[in-house]
Amino acid sequence: MKSIITSFDILLVAAAFITMVMGFSRRWSLWQRKKEGQVSGDWGMVKNSLLKHTNILKRPTVGAAHMAVFWGFVLPIFIIFLAQFGFFIPRIPARLLSLLQEAAGVAMLIGTVYLLKCRIQAGVQSHDKDRIETVETEAPKRTIFPMAILVVILVSGFLSESSRLSITGNSTAWASPVGWLLSIGTPASPLFMQMMIRLHFLAVLIFIASIPFTFMRHLGASPLNVFYKKQGPKAALRKIKPKAGEIGAKTVEDFSWKQLLETEACVSCGRCEENCPAFISGKPLSPRKVIRKILEQAESAAGGQNFFSKASTQSLLENVISKDEIWACTTCMACVEHCPVFVEAMDKIVDIRRYQVMGKGDLPAEARPMIRALELYGDVQGKGAAHRADWAMNRDVLKIGDDNTAGILFWVGCSGAFHPRNRKTALAMVKILKAAHISFNILAEEEICCGDPARRLGDEVLFRNLAMQNIQRLKQHQVKKIVTLCPHCLNTLKNEYPEFGCDIPVVHATQFVMDLIKEKRITLKYPVASKMAIHDACYLGRYNEVYEPPRDICKAIPGTRLKELGRNRESAFCCGGGGGRMWLHENTGQKLNLIRAQEIANADIDIIGTSCPYCLVMLDDGVKSLEREDIPKVADIIDIVAEAIK
Repeated sequence: MKSIITSFDILLVAAAFITMVMGFSRRWSLWQRKKEGQVSGDWGMVKNSLLKHTNILKRPTVGAAHMAVFWGFVLPIFIIFLAQFGFFIPRIPARLLSLLQEAAGVAMLIGTVYLLKCRIQAGVQSHDKDRIETVETEAPKRTIFPMAILVVILVSGFLSESSRLSITGNSTAWASPVGWLLSIGTPASPLFMQMMIRLHFLAVLIFIASIPFTFMRHLGASPLNVFYKKQGPKAALRKIKPKAGEIGAKTVEDFSWKQLLETEACVSCGRCEENCPAFISGKPLSPRKVIRKILEQAESAAGGQNFFSKASTQSLLENVISKDEIWACTTCMACVEHCPVFVEAMDKIVDIRRYQVMGKGDLPAEARPMIRALELYGDVQGKGAAHRADWAMNRDVLKIGDDNTAGILFWVGCSGAFHPRNRKTALAMVKILKAAHISFNILAEEEICCGDPARRLGDEVLFRNLAMQNIQRLKQHQVKKIVTLCPHCLNTLKNEYPEFGCDIPVVHATQFVMDLIKEKRITLKYPVASKMAIHDACYLGRYNEVYEPPRDICKAIPGTRLKELGRNRESAFCCGGGGGRMWLHENTGQKLNLIRAQEIANADIDIIGTSCPYCLVMLDDGVKSLEREDIPKVADIIDIVAEAIK
């Protein structure tokens, strides 16, 4: 009878592992088929993310629970490995190892129960307390089932140990304190012990077999996604070839292997929702749900055996992801920044936009005049090249080529050249450069829009046309270094133009000015405000990790005390102008600039400093619309510096 049971157990173990391998291989074949050439990985990222839990511990309680589950899972596997291969361990070290394993089991049980509780609660209420309306968010059932199995595994393991101690006595109770404590109420029954052992064994096999088909597949997919973390600029969009027929994502087949791997790696933790300004403001966009919908669409299209077979992927993404979701994204990258396993919803949304615009010509009506202006005149205002340098008239600003000794190109951007409020900031920058005796030029009528609004709205063809014209002129004039006021221009020139063969050093104005202050080429002499705070622009902060220069500038202003807003740095709240939304209406939920304006107004400050022309306009409008007497002043930090050196 014993040999029959042993043989049957071996068959069960084999079946469980075969099921797991078949489940993973079905997905792995997709990733391999869609890979383009050799893809390098980073073991350092795996070490930091898995062993140290660097990103996961940004939420301390959940992070600690996950770490307990992780190490409670890894340690028993290590001990089982030692036992199966017959390693000899002396009695005392063996008992200490048993004690360590039991402590890990207790920690794992506590962590699992806590995370299971969080998952169940997620199905009842919204993740974010600041959301302006109460919504129900479905907790994926696939996340609850395997966690419940884990609880069964742990409880049955403790009960089998307690039953063993009830039968054999407690001479080694110190090596198994939990088992000893439970043995007080556990019957000294060999039958009960065998029942718990069998339950434990079967639960482990069910867990192993279910891994590829449940939430627990992130055990393989998440480390793989971390290992293959995107190299280069954090927010670089996926490269496509419009001339080769690549016009964005119509179906799941149009996503890259890495994008599909990310949908598998997503753990549905909700951190993207907690930080997404669109979701917080009551709009229908949830990055977590976008990822889940893409995964469900992929699985639905698979039709069972032929995972992602081309014959079955005809269902359109727009059938499951609405236009309101697609166009609500501000591309602020908050969801990307806060994902512990580097899943990106933003690039998938942009890919869907690309198909809507280039494949269907379905651009939101209010953005069409701006796109048309870019096509005809090369600027978002539709003013034309002849008026590009009007802002600098009679200011003794030289066009590049007029002075061959100039070392700096001041990239003004559409906002600095045409928007009345941002023109003042451009003039303030000129004042600072001249005060520091910096030789600089502008492109004047040769400068056109960098193309950021077109690219974020999905018009890749228009973006490339604008980019190639700018790159040709930059190379023609042999530009060595660029300084710009606009983080959107900074990101495009610095992180996206190199894709097209233009690799010129680009810095933001706050970085450049802070260097001038450090070198004592300018001195801030006059106070501007007693209490000041910084609004971190998304494209300067999360995109390019420039957080300190704006703060260092403010600290250098005499008599100014710097305060921090509630949401700052990596967690700063978007003004609502990015991703082309500067030209789109907010028809649902609360306006983003009003949410941020209210936070600023409640901060007890005299002035809020920005480093982005979009943020300046959006926040200024938002603060003024509050109709309060004590509203703080909104100013670009470059304006503040110019005021302090007058």
